[in-house]
Amino acid sequence: MSKKLLFIIGLSISTATTLSAQTYPEVVFENSLLSGNYAKSLVEYSGDSWVQNVKKNLPTTDSLFFTPGNSLSLRYLSSNAGNWKVALLNDRHKINYQVQASDVLTIKIYVQTPHTKEKTLPKIQLLQNGSETNILELSPFIDDFDHDTWLNIEIPLSKFGNLKAGEAVSEVVFHQNGTDEMTHQLFLDQLEFLPKNPSRVKLSSGAILSQVSSIDKQVELQWQLPLTPSIRYIKIYRSTDNVDFKAIAIRPVFMQKCYDLVEEYNKKYYYKIAWVDYDYLESPFSSVKEVQTKPASDLELSNLIKLTNVNYFIENYDINSGLFLPNKSNKKAIVSIEESGYAILSLLVGAENNVISRQALLLRLSRMMKFLNKAQHHEGVFTAFYDGREGVPFYTDGVQMYDVKATAKLMEGLLVAREYFSKDVADEQNFREDVTKLWKRVNWQKLTSKSNPDALMDRWSAVDSTYQSKVLNGLNDGLSAYLLAMSSPTYPLTEASYLNGYAKKLPLADSLLSLSPSTVDQGAASHMNGGLMIPQVQPATPVSFEDSLIFEKHMLYGKKIAIGDLNKSLIEFYKPFLTLDPRGKYDGYVDYDELASNYILAYKRRDNELNLGSSYTDIWGVQNPSDSVGHYLVNPAIAISAVAFEQEIGQKSLRKFYDQYAKVLFTQYGFRSWIDLKNNDVSDGFNAKNQASVAVLMENAKSGLIWKLYNQIPEINATIKKIYHKK
Repeated sequence: MSKKLLFIIGLSISTATTLSAQTYPEVVFENSLLSGNYAKSLVEYSGDSWVQNVKKNLPTTDSLFFTPGNSLSLRYLSSNAGNWKVALLNDRHKINYQVQASDVLTIKIYVQTPHTKEKTLPKIQLLQNGSETNILELSPFIDDFDHDTWLNIEIPLSKFGNLKAGEAVSEVVFHQNGTDEMTHQLFLDQLEFLPKNPSRVKLSSGAILSQVSSIDKQVELQWQLPLTPSIRYIKIYRSTDNVDFKAIAIRPVFMQKCYDLVEEYNKKYYYKIAWVDYDYLESPFSSVKEVQTKPASDLELSNLIKLTNVNYFIENYDINSGLFLPNKSNKKAIVSIEESGYAILSLLVGAENNVISRQALLLRLSRMMKFLNKAQHHEGVFTAFYDGREGVPFYTDGVQMYDVKATAKLMEGLLVAREYFSKDVADEQNFREDVTKLWKRVNWQKLTSKSNPDALMDRWSAVDSTYQSKVLNGLNDGLSAYLLAMSSPTYPLTEASYLNGYAKKLPLADSLLSLSPSTVDQGAASHMNGGLMIPQVQPATPVSFEDSLIFEKHMLYGKKIAIGDLNKSLIEFYKPFLTLDPRGKYDGYVDYDELASNYILAYKRRDNELNLGSSYTDIWGVQNPSDSVGHYLVNPAIAISAVAFEQEIGQKSLRKFYDQYAKVLFTQYGFRSWIDLKNNDVSDGFNAKNQASVAVLMENAKSGLIWKLYNQIPEINATIKKIYHKK
């Protein structure tokens, strides 16, 4: 194929009406989710050289692109008395693509200025976490150089010296080349690492657009994708008159549907799609489908948001194990035990709302049980990740480690599901028996601290049993695990573990983080150890039992906070309350209903005082509150999930996030993980804890479904009655 591409160029398409894409891990740049500037770029220049930038980022343009709906604008001047470089940061993905020596780096480039010659195009270099390749000219990798058309650049990775195959590329860097003292204008699009010889089966059959529907201004499109290996993308076209169709988005093949936010109510829109191959050649179009939009009520909008979050778990799973698949686009089927717990709770919400059938969910859960019954474990505790196809543990750091926290979250979800599937039919009976068998297998008594038999360790390893493990305590991760451990029908921890484990502050032996001014002699000399200043710790003053507990008595932003200090994401605070209804739960120290309300109000008040880049009080939910430089990431799930505890606050935030930011944040999987309003950046991805918090807590606010099911678990209900009472 000629390296000059006469591809349809999108013109004058507003980002307000353009879909934004999730994409493959091997793609460095496809589209910027926000207009203006691309936050995952970094511009540097010196002397008389210059590169156009917005806050040191490359500008984007939505009037000229190779794939809809924007491209990067690279406008530069190269001077003999200066230098410049531009880095594209490859940090958008959960799991970064590990390049292979046989791969090809492809770039689409548009040369607009007529005086730009091949020799004045930038040079290129790849960075890999501290190491860097040699710098290459672009010109040898362009055939048929021309202006005012999209050109294809294909650089075999074998041309880059010092490239480490099997590792991720952290940056693609463009460098100054030449010193002609002239200003040049290029546009860059679709930077990606591709296999040397991808499938090139001709796409001769028309695409299949199976369904188009709408809620509010959101148009949902679903398609039926054939098993043709040469299909790389689904390309979506929209029209308002059924004559003039414009390309508005591309979607990767691992997606089954998407949403398109349109501009008007009570208006007809027309859609068609095409399959796109690795050479960006299109199949014949699908048939055209039309839809008419209409305003949604608050209830309809709430259901849309809740169920799109459920859809995240419906679509992202491994078909072999049934477990949650954090990165569906990754070539390996690495499944997550903890996130599968969140998936189960969310899928129960889906079944109750008829977006997944009861039988389909039971089939997936039964497949999950079959996998788990055979999976390698220690005393009933699973590793954090498994290869879903091979059925073997996957250790992220190479150390054999079994995860108590992750296992507790999974067991919690399975026990709730055991209550949901309560019918007296064979398949549901079998599922209940399998869950009970797995539940009885966990030996909590073998998972405690050597120094405190009432305290669980968060992880266990025969190879490294202490170095990477710590005592499990506190509200965020500890409460759910301890309620499970105390409720075990076979290996229960004693009731004393509630105070001696869950509610116990970490001793010095278990956490250096427990060092405080009261236990460090500020006047004592510090010793040097390899350049590290280590304070001399004096013997701690004996403390009372009450003072050794996590319960506090302090006021933050006018609210009494009995546990915690607002320095962790509120998503972490929500964890135990996905299942445990805080109402009527008082343990003699804390009223958990009051705590949830006060914590949310204090968190919101604090966020409203920070400079988040929004003047709306309903836009809040800082994901990284301990950030010391003020690069605050606002997580929509935090504010929306508050609806289960502070209904008016949560509902107002839901509406405000949707009205203000749906065009960049809202997708077929609900809201993206975060938005940085000050730095014009937005997450490309999603997080299981976020999506589950929204789905489960919105349902709990409506019907109390998961709270009721959790409270019905006989073993746990008995423990709750022992620990809690009404204040």
